[in-house]
Amino acid sequence: MSVSHRPVRLGLLILDSIDLPHRAIAGDYEQLFRDLFEVGGHEIVPVDVKRQTLPAHDECDGWIIPGSRQSVVDDDIWISQLRTWTQQALEAQVPLAGVCFGHQLIAAELGAQVGPAPGGWNIGVIDYEVTDSPPWLNLPGRYSLIASHQDQVLTVSSDMELMATAATCPVGAFTVGSNVMCVQGHPEFVPPLAASLYKSRIDRIGSDAVEKALATLEQQLDRHDVAHWLLQTIYQGSPA
Repeated sequence: MSVSHRPVRLGLLILDSIDLPHRAIAGDYEQLFRDLFEVGGHEIVPVDVKRQTLPAHDECDGWIIPGSRQSVVDDDIWISQLRTWTQQALEAQVPLAGVCFGHQLIAAELGAQVGPAPGGWNIGVIDYEVTDSPPWLNLPGRYSLIASHQDQVLTVSSDMELMATAATCPVGAFTVGSNVMCVQGHPEFVPPLAASLYKSRIDRIGSDAVEKALATLEQQLDRHDVAHWLLQTIYQGSPA
């Protein structure tokens, strides 16, 4: 597998915090993404969106918009401000990597429909079929990631190139031009964390669904490969 030719400065927009006791398993979002991306000397620059002013787009080589327990259609002020920031980033062709909430937010800004998944919660290890490989990547036919979401992207707009799909998640990943890649699954999640989160949500998700999801967590994950693809897309879209 090829690697980026230089370290990049990755802005990480912190949108949420993992509750205790789950946080004790592998850390909060900042630590999860540091563990995922810092191999290779890449710098992670965290920005707490709810407590800090959104940064200038050129402060980093690219930006990661990760997960949140909220919906992109919620009317919180920080979500509205982030949507404006994201729209401006897309117009300026800033390199972006969207994960879960970030995937949905970028899709919404491109005119796609985002809403509750028709089949309810998507949890467990999901097997995604690659439908198109961007020219700067050499993707396999399939990959697997941990998922945890109620909402998902329901349609694909004209600016989006569908990259991967799954039976329960038709828009599993997409790209925009050569500088944006978004995935619905969580490459930063590890199985013990996912198991802890699922078990705490039995009342919301249902015991049968949680039991089935827990049984998938022993499957092989492609989280580091997906992280590499996101990084390569940011590298592809950032100035030399």
